[in-house]
Amino acid sequence: MISMERSVPVNPPGTASPISRAEVWKGLVLKADNALPFVPQMTFCKVTERIDDHQFVRDIEFRGDKMTERVTLETETSVTFERLAGPVLGTIKNFIDEKNGELSLRFTFQLEVEGVAAGSAEEKDYAAKMESAYLGAVDATLGAIRKVHDSAPPTWAKDFYADVDAMRMEPFLARFTPEAKVFFGNHPPAVGHDQIKGAIGGLWDSIKGLRHDFKNSWPSGDGVVLEVAVTYHRKDGKDVVVPCVSILERQNDKVSELRVHIDLAPVFAP
Repeated sequence: MISMERSVPVNPPGTASPISRAEVWKGLVLKADNALPFVPQMTFCKVTERIDDHQFVRDIEFRGDKMTERVTLETETSVTFERLAGPVLGTIKNFIDEKNGELSLRFTFQLEVEGVAAGSAEEKDYAAKMESAYLGAVDATLGAIRKVHDSAPPTWAKDFYADVDAMRMEPFLARFTPEAKVFFGNHPPAVGHDQIKGAIGGLWDSIKGLRHDFKNSWPSGDGVVLEVAVTYHRKDGKDVVVPCVSILERQNDKVSELRVHIDLAPVFAP
């Protein structure tokens, strides 16, 4: 039996923008569902059965070994990988730990290698390689989470689009300067709150709802440039996803200009 435990700080000393527990958890869930972007030595990963919201079965290929795992999610706490089939059986766990306000990502594994005697030199060699591979996977996971964290839009922009997605017109308008301009697609600019209300309100009236999923964010002076996937919920029940780039400029903490580069033709296509 190979038993091992290691822990890595999520936010090492000197980290300028700490990653939150929720962000670490989101990364672990993504890794559990598709580990390929997170684990360099994994060459195949596919979910084969969804048991419920917290458990599923997946097939993987890790360092040339094909295996089947049952994955169990304990929300914002741990992910357990139980090997059901393959040449290496046992259990691997990822934990989010917190002590004195500091987060760490801890992994443990207890594994048995088929055809390898317990305590043998071969087992020790496999354990050393396994430790190196999993430490690399943890570092890669934290790196991927950090990349997502660093590319997230600022809070004010997320709050701005929270009002858009909820179609809250008055709070939305309150986020603009009195003479703000909105350029939407190839439409003439809407200037001032009344015109913005007419233009955006007309769009909202034509759909059932919408959702913005942020892909990338780049600061631009006091404003921001956002790459977004916008899901439009049509009144006929269909959903249409459209790529979009939005540029928001600000003055005195209010949006003074919004430029939305988007093609709405697919949204209203028959």
